[in-house]
Amino acid sequence: MPGAVVIGAGPGVGRSVARRFAREGLPITLIARNPATLADTAKALAPFDVPVLPLIADSTDEPALRAALDRSVDELGLPDALIYNAALIQPDHPGQSSASTQLNAWAVNVVGALTAAAHLAPAMARRGTGSIIITGGMPEPKPDYVSLSLGKAGVRTLVTLLHQEYGPSGLHAASVTIPAPVAPGTPFAPDTIADHYWHLHTQPRDEWQHEIVHNGAYDAIAGLMERWRSAFNARRTSDLAALFTEDALFQGISPRLLFGRAEISEYYNNVAEGTKAHLEVLRTKPLHDGIAAGFANVTFTAPTGNTVSVRLSIVAQRVGDIWLIRQYHAAGPVRDGE
Repeated sequence: MPGAVVIGAGPGVGRSVARRFAREGLPITLIARNPATLADTAKALAPFDVPVLPLIADSTDEPALRAALDRSVDELGLPDALIYNAALIQPDHPGQSSASTQLNAWAVNVVGALTAAAHLAPAMARRGTGSIIITGGMPEPKPDYVSLSLGKAGVRTLVTLLHQEYGPSGLHAASVTIPAPVAPGTPFAPDTIADHYWHLHTQPRDEWQHEIVHNGAYDAIAGLMERWRSAFNARRTSDLAALFTEDALFQGISPRLLFGRAEISEYYNNVAEGTKAHLEVLRTKPLHDGIAAGFANVTFTAPTGNTVSVRLSIVAQRVGDIWLIRQYHAAGPVRDGE
């Protein structure tokens, strides 16, 4: 299994992405310019017991970056995923930074990604599978971050160009846009953001997204649905009902329309004991302050082993310090290719 290459494997998103892919059993190549950073990230992957290849290279040093990528291919094979996470984040107003400073930022934010993609993408496209995912940002340009605004606009354009060149051959190019500072314990926690990279990497071709903009809605929906999955699989009916607002609207696999916690609790009491749910959050969107919407794929496995997959849509509402489901609708079953 060739695995993933993570360029810019420092603390924060790079390290979390490396851990996310290692958790799936993929060998990981780590590329960073700081030896101490590499050592710390490699240590963070130790619990996953996968091959880890740490390599020192500056993303703006083209010969060094290409040599590191060649060594990765030689030792671990052509990667399934190339993740470019290097960035130079500096505040600067229009005209404040010199031309050389702007060019240096552009080299880190855009040219390094182009170098890495151009080095590996042709072979990945010939193979017909794989993904190139670049960390984006600045969904709206800001005059106090000129070089970063220009760089992330360049990332967005680069993804489009890579898709035009290699997408027809089966290589998925995408970016994850992070519009705020990354910090654990916030809606922009790196471990939460890392899920987007894995989601993009595993998307079926007919569902390819080329940009995911992370927002607090994802954290809210993903956390809420994980609590739902845990309670459903343990058949804790009262806990399931408590995840809904008092006036929640509900339609499960049955076409019957339900209203409120009592009817929802009755519905779950009638589900065959031992039925399990596996879910994947697909998309989320904030609708208003304290209101978020999301879509998920859910596969239910009955005690007999029979499965049914549905496309789930929910609207969630923040009530005090917690998020609850206000509207739940299961559409399906979903067949392969839909």
